[in-house]
Amino acid sequence: MNSPEFNSLNQLFEGLSEEELAQRLGVEPATLQQLREQPNFQQWSQDKDPESVSWRYQKDKQRYIVNLSFG
Repeated sequence: MNSPEFNSLNQLFEGLSEEELAQRLGVEPATLQQLREQPNFQQWSQDKDPESVSWRYQKDKQRYIVNLSFG
């Protein structure tokens, strides 16, 4: 398995494909499809992520984007 760290800043800002995020989180792509519209998806993805990154699905781009929130 590849390192869970981002390969580039582009990857951070452009987001990940379903396959890429599934691999990062250690789940099947079908799991992401089932859960991405759920209200707790961001917390669930953060709990699964090796670096505790929170993710959200951006439907228009069909990519999973880092959920940035600044306190």
